[in-house]
Amino acid sequence: MTTPYLSSDPIPVAPADSNTIDSLLGGTRWAGSTITYSFPFSNDPAYWSIDTWTGYGLPGGDGEPWESSVAPLADSDKVNFEKALQQWANVANVSFSPITETTSNVGDIRAAYTGDPDTGTLAWSYLPGYSVRSGDIWANSQSLLNDQKWTPGSISFETILHEIGHALGLKHPFLDPDDPAAAVLPTSLDAVIHTVMSYTVANLGGEKGSRFSFYPTTPMVLDIAAIQYLYGANNNYHTGNDTYTYDDITLAHETIWDAGGIDTIHYTGTTSAIIDLNPAGASYIGQPVYVQSKGANLGLPVPNVWIAEGAIIENVIGGQADDFMFGNTSRNTLDGGAGIDTVMVESQLNQNTVTQTADGYAITFNSTPHNQDSLINIERLEFSDVKLALDLGGHAGQVSKLLGAVFGPATVANPQYVGVGLTVAAEGLSYEKLAEFAVDARNLTSSDEIVTTLWNNLFGTMPSDSEKAPYVKQLDTGELSIGTLTILAADSGYNTGNINLVGLTQTGIAFV
Repeated sequence: MTTPYLSSDPIPVAPADSNTIDSLLGGTRWAGSTITYSFPFSNDPAYWSIDTWTGYGLPGGDGEPWESSVAPLADSDKVNFEKALQQWANVANVSFSPITETTSNVGDIRAAYTGDPDTGTLAWSYLPGYSVRSGDIWANSQSLLNDQKWTPGSISFETILHEIGHALGLKHPFLDPDDPAAAVLPTSLDAVIHTVMSYTVANLGGEKGSRFSFYPTTPMVLDIAAIQYLYGANNNYHTGNDTYTYDDITLAHETIWDAGGIDTIHYTGTTSAIIDLNPAGASYIGQPVYVQSKGANLGLPVPNVWIAEGAIIENVIGGQADDFMFGNTSRNTLDGGAGIDTVMVESQLNQNTVTQTADGYAITFNSTPHNQDSLINIERLEFSDVKLALDLGGHAGQVSKLLGAVFGPATVANPQYVGVGLTVAAEGLSYEKLAEFAVDARNLTSSDEIVTTLWNNLFGTMPSDSEKAPYVKQLDTGELSIGTLTILAADSGYNTGNINLVGLTQTGIAFV
């Protein structure tokens, strides 16, 4: 039991021999997994140790409890403080138990206001240890924490997450002049998007600012790995079949920890999303979050949804725009929803097998045939060496048929031609306008040239004057438009047979 004069037992922590973990380890943790907390309401010396070495010193000094602006947390601060505690309990094998302070019983973690004239100092705290100050968290009453609500997404809430991290045994990931031998993170990882224990507000491109448009609301990937090294993982959190839903209204900046079940990320919005299911995968979903300087957004958005190491999310349902998805080593179901959606595969095509299914396609990594991903409403597959268009009932089918009819069946095997056609089709052209574009690209200027070319590509012979005359006449009189006639040729069984449309439907069509 923690008293104003005696701390709970800490224990030393050995290095993990992993830089990303060791850079966050403060050297100690609480011995138990149940950690008490309390909210001081009095600076009466009966509630505080006055010992010079292990306590706060004699009353009347400028130490935390004795400062003139010392004050208890507001009720709303307490609510949000407990939300922040819960975010750590969600990921680690710890639980937090509230204590009502008495002169003989206080929390391992105590949180209150005190003053510091440096308004840039938002808060400070103490690592687990034998001093009765250990675990104490002080919010600076002279800073914005005194004025701003500690709501998730605010710098105040992220600051409290940070300070609780210290109170549990995590340190800053950057160089400490008082301990120059301690491990530090490389510059590329010393950023709040990777760990709330950092001070650096930066995006993946390294552009630094003074704030985020929306701050992390959970411990981040490196924090979770470090706190789980200290206390173990919370293996009872989200063990069912959970769905993590995101939209275009609710801002997110978080890392998902999930202990089990078959789980899904479901995006319902209209903005193009990038969703990565890999451990430590970085996703961009819904409203973008930016690094800001002087109120202006800097560079590209930051990833706003991450997946913790050790967490497995199996499935994705995409939104209404053109989404990009990365599967992981589990069996994934990747449903693109509306739009032209792409699944990224970080291996070569010949290392995989793509097959058509009743619902869409399946992709199997040849060396692990049990790991088969299901693709639903996925129009593009992008391997490390080639891209495949799968929507043979949509844009890819239209482009393939028009290439066969206008440029000749062999051109369907030309990835550059296919790529140009898909790019133009993605601009929103109708099938008829796309057909007219193909005829223009072939430089066919007269009705005779158009009919002759289409006939030759369909039947492999030049048409006689009598064979082509009716079609030339219909074009000249406007009875048939160029686009309509070209579509008739493209959709004909002769053309679809020439380009083996059935075969392309089963395997997709390559493009660049």
